[in-house]
Amino acid sequence: MQPGWRRAFRLRSGPQYVERDVDTEFAFHIEMRTQKLIAAGLEPAVARAQAERMFGDVGAVRDECLDIDHQRERAVHRANFFEELRQDAGYALRSLRHNLGFTAVVLITLALGIGASTATFTLIDALMLRSLPVPHPEQLVTVGDPTRTGSLSQGSPQQNLASYPLYADLRDQNRVVSGLYATGRTVRLDVVTQGSEPEHPRGRFVSGNYFSVLQVPALAGRTFSADEDKVPGADAVVVISDSYWQRQFGGERSAIGKSITINGAPVTIIGVTPRGFSGDLVGQRIDLWIPMMMQPTIMPHSPWLTDRNTNWLLIMGRLRPGVSLEQARTEFQTLVKRSLVDHATGRQTGWIERELRADPVLVGSGAQGFSYYRKLFATALFTLLAAVGLVLLVVCANVANVMLARAAGRGREISVRMALGAGRGRLIQQLLTESVLLALAGGALGLLVAVWGSSALLKLAGGGSRPIPLDLHLDGRMLAFTALLSLTTAILFGLVPALRGTRVQLATALRAQGRGIASAASGTAKFSLGKLLVVAQVALSMLLLVGTAMLVRSMRHLENADVGAARDRVIIATVDAGRSGYQGPKLAALMRDLTARVSRVPGVQSATMSENGIFSGTESGTTLQVEGYAARADSDTVVAYDDVGPNYFHTIGAHMLLGRDFEPRDNESGPRVAIINETMSRFFFPKGGAIGRHVTSDSTTTFEIVGMVADVQSGAVRDKPVRRVYFPAVQMRALPTQFRIELLAAGDPGKLLVPIKRAMLGADPALVVLTIDPLSTLIRDSIAQDRLVAQVVTFFSALALALAALGLYGVMAYATLRRTSEFGLRLALGAEPGDVSRMVLREAMMLVAGGIVIGTPVALAAMRLMRNQLFGVELIDPPSIALALITLAASAALAAWLPARRAAKVGPLEALRTD
Repeated sequence: MQPGWRRAFRLRSGPQYVERDVDTEFAFHIEMRTQKLIAAGLEPAVARAQAERMFGDVGAVRDECLDIDHQRERAVHRANFFEELRQDAGYALRSLRHNLGFTAVVLITLALGIGASTATFTLIDALMLRSLPVPHPEQLVTVGDPTRTGSLSQGSPQQNLASYPLYADLRDQNRVVSGLYATGRTVRLDVVTQGSEPEHPRGRFVSGNYFSVLQVPALAGRTFSADEDKVPGADAVVVISDSYWQRQFGGERSAIGKSITINGAPVTIIGVTPRGFSGDLVGQRIDLWIPMMMQPTIMPHSPWLTDRNTNWLLIMGRLRPGVSLEQARTEFQTLVKRSLVDHATGRQTGWIERELRADPVLVGSGAQGFSYYRKLFATALFTLLAAVGLVLLVVCANVANVMLARAAGRGREISVRMALGAGRGRLIQQLLTESVLLALAGGALGLLVAVWGSSALLKLAGGGSRPIPLDLHLDGRMLAFTALLSLTTAILFGLVPALRGTRVQLATALRAQGRGIASAASGTAKFSLGKLLVVAQVALSMLLLVGTAMLVRSMRHLENADVGAARDRVIIATVDAGRSGYQGPKLAALMRDLTARVSRVPGVQSATMSENGIFSGTESGTTLQVEGYAARADSDTVVAYDDVGPNYFHTIGAHMLLGRDFEPRDNESGPRVAIINETMSRFFFPKGGAIGRHVTSDSTTTFEIVGMVADVQSGAVRDKPVRRVYFPAVQMRALPTQFRIELLAAGDPGKLLVPIKRAMLGADPALVVLTIDPLSTLIRDSIAQDRLVAQVVTFFSALALALAALGLYGVMAYATLRRTSEFGLRLALGAEPGDVSRMVLREAMMLVAGGIVIGTPVALAAMRLMRNQLFGVELIDPPSIALALITLAASAALAAWLPARRAAKVGPLEALRTD
């Protein structure tokens, strides 16, 4: 190819030019050869045919040349692109370094927006999305409800929480998994190592194939074998976590083979799990794994392994090759039904079949493990993600406004570059490069905000002092998310200013001075882009503020809701007497002794006991036959119940509506009596007359209703009251070995916690007192997710409000600067400074009003999506709307006041200097 053609190629690149120039080159060579043959004496037609034959396969050669030239063109374009990118990046860095104030404002704004988004997504990823750190987690499948990590249900079989016999049936009869393991709760563990003081690590009972199904090898020692899953109490061994190994034994290998005692039972440490593996419970870090066969030894008074009506196990398996999740679901649903029905007693068969139809067995992916917190915080976290998304939009609008003003201020520079031959696309690329650099730097700073923010969110979710133990490390996925978010943000805030800033009229711009160019580019028009961005910021802020006000008011209603008890005066202590060997008459005597002892503590007005208590995390249910009521369905006979002591309702501060409270005479030898709540009375006795009627439990024991009490919330403030009956604990067949002691304090409950525990241990120093908490603390813990949402959304709203106010200030300040000569002329012609200030304020408030008009209906519509998050607040809540309006208007007025004040102080000389 000729040199001239090569120069043409460099100047005219593109596929169409390459093909045209190759064809021209071929035509040139064939024509030259033809002319030589004609000169040699051949006829023109013969000469041309001969020239083409001498040239060979024109099509093949042409295709080869096109391929070579296309490759060369792409290489040139790549080289040019990276060279231009290097130049743009260098220019952008120099420009940003010379405008440190602008750079700092943008970076801080982006860091807050991107950091908040990354922090929220990090928490969602750790709790909802991240797979267990085991090989091939996609092969795992759960059977039952994966959120019931600490549940225990006794009295009747269940389909979504397994008994050990049900697990054994599924393990031995299924054909869809290569292995199926079970894991269940323990009681509080008292662990003693070499004579040290007892400590209380978290443990789990697991079947012997736990580690083999998960494919988790031992870091040191070994894991359980199949032989350690056969005979109860035969293999006293335990596997510990790496963190527990480091904490208690300094990571010494000599810990393998050491003996420790768990609840008085000696066991031997046989292995340590790998680093980073803390179990299959997300949000609950496990220290000890104990073979399932050791349950009767660790908990000698709770024979859970043989009882089909004691449900306490979660189940997970690993699918066989070629088996789908749907096949596993069908198989396990069939096996669960068969096992429950085959071993049903009495009336259970029909009830079980109806339960399975209404609530099928849950079979799902086990890749993300089990988690109680996943269900608790799912709605809250996605609400936060929506809120932080709105904040990020406000951030983008704010930065776009700043970039727009910057692009307008560089109007003369852009005009000169375009006049010298720079294309608009090339300038847009340069401006977007600057935006991308800002966004990436803001994203890097945002990672620091995210690390702090995700930890802060965990502390809020866990109640402040007890953060949920989630792994929040920033892995490659989080870095990729932040990078993608940063690039998306750069496009959102950088593209429009770049397009707007390069849209100039060269002739007009070159004749104008710098300020005139800026004015021409950005404009002070009534509906300039900068003002429209402010309107958008105000609308988004209005949406957040209305939502925040409603969530905060909902939170206040939850904190002050009437739960039917004296929430600020009641103390609840949980006792595990079974651990100390109390049963039968000895247990009844202990209950009376503890009640009497704590009643004598100064500041305690009365004391009683119950099996479940209120807001203590346990619940019991049963079926009753009610005198004078004909059940239309089996579900009509289902009620919640609790076994309580004398003066229970007086002690917890409940309101007796009819009849009497339980009394000391309601003992083992007294008539069987019961008290029902208001909801149960309305359901079974809508016309009244409940007192004196009878209810029958277990088809054998009949109780006379002697009282009706106002509804008392048991576990969640939001829940509607359920039908509930109360029985005297000593009149039941078996007293609960784990129970609650309720106390009514005369003053501050917090001052009585230590004296109460001292009094209880006075009855038996070895008594296991699990917890002692004021009722107000238990209620506060029950609304943790509501508090998390309210507090974090409040912060996001404040951030959005500040950014909107900053954006309004920036636009009004810039517009005021552009109109300096106008304001000076008005003042010179007799206008009062107050008139100028009011004019600027009026323009600012018009922008705010536009944003409010757009944002208010959007906020009201969005609140319908949050109806499950609200309590005691209507979807259209005038106080919340009014509070949002006042807050937004006040902040906007403050942001606009400074530019208005400056406009009123413009002097004639200053106005003249601007021309």
